[in-house]
Amino acid sequence: MTPYLWLQTLYLGLSLGIVAALWRVAGRSARFRVSATRRTAFVAGVLALVSGVAIALLKTFHEPHSTYQFTVIAFDYYAAMLWLPASAWLAMAKARRVERPLAAVLVLCTLGGAYALFVEPNRMQIVERRLALDAWPPGSPALRVVHISDLQTVGPNERQRLAALSIDALEPDLIVVTGDFISGPFWDVEPALGAAREFFESLHARLGIVVVDGHAEREQDRERLFAGLDVRFLKNEWTRFDLGDGRKLALYGVRTASPDFAPLAEPRASGELRVFLSHVPDLSRELDGRGVDVHLAGHTHGGQICIPGFGPPMTLSELPREFARGLHRFGDHWLQVSPGIGMEGHHAPRIRFFCPPEIDLLLLEGGEPELAARQ
Repeated sequence: MTPYLWLQTLYLGLSLGIVAALWRVAGRSARFRVSATRRTAFVAGVLALVSGVAIALLKTFHEPHSTYQFTVIAFDYYAAMLWLPASAWLAMAKARRVERPLAAVLVLCTLGGAYALFVEPNRMQIVERRLALDAWPPGSPALRVVHISDLQTVGPNERQRLAALSIDALEPDLIVVTGDFISGPFWDVEPALGAAREFFESLHARLGIVVVDGHAEREQDRERLFAGLDVRFLKNEWTRFDLGDGRKLALYGVRTASPDFAPLAEPRASGELRVFLSHVPDLSRELDGRGVDVHLAGHTHGGQICIPGFGPPMTLSELPREFARGLHRFGDHWLQVSPGIGMEGHHAPRIRFFCPPEIDLLLLEGGEPELAARQ
């Protein structure tokens, strides 16, 4: 069992203890004891209130993106998927009376939770986007760039192996990975580190693999991950490719903790397409007028949990929610945000809901810039 599963097993047990205690408290009141619906609503309401306060306090006194807020989410997820439904079903069985509206809600919670845990994370999507850019002449052949982000592995699994095979089948000219490679727990990083190395060792591209850092793993673990691998790790620096037909490709990758925009002021060579790489998409706000054609980023996981008709309640980005995934015009450049091929780990349950993991294939070619909007 991986360290991640040990931690989630602990949270699973603690969630059971919390629900059992609240269920017993509700049972002491005649007002709630007479109905499983009322008792369930009481426990759910208390959990929602306490969870909201806890997350607000963590964001205020720890940090806005505190990973410990996912501990709270884990407790609520296990409660809603397992322990509250189990408690309510037992209460209805004891009373020999099925409260149909409650029963319907309980079935939806359990089925939705199971879908988010076992189905959606493995529903890998491959999305192809053709982007015409006037930095290159019309009619030039398309450059096949695979963009992925947020592997955030906790250990070996079949989904990552199949993702690597899918990327290889796309025959990319270049692979770009925009951060967050390993997810904790970090008292024993070896299972995640080994799985991440295996993933990168299985990737192949004609021009190579280019990565920038994120913030999911520690710096020393990141250095160990890429030691000896044929990967270009950009740390506030350029890497350039001469494509041999008058076209050039320049990639500038920044550190997440301390991005440096000064090198973007370097003169642009003739026929040079400039791509900016960062983990967080928010840096697009800093790129207008800096000569960037395309910005590739990740970090948001597309929200990871999306509500039909509303979208993601949480993106961990200050950009509007519509920028949580996909290709968008942002000022004078294009912003493409990967929803990631992994999920939040460490303190969080490995779930996705109406937000499948995604491999993006960008076909970069020359042409009038308005062609990109039509395509």
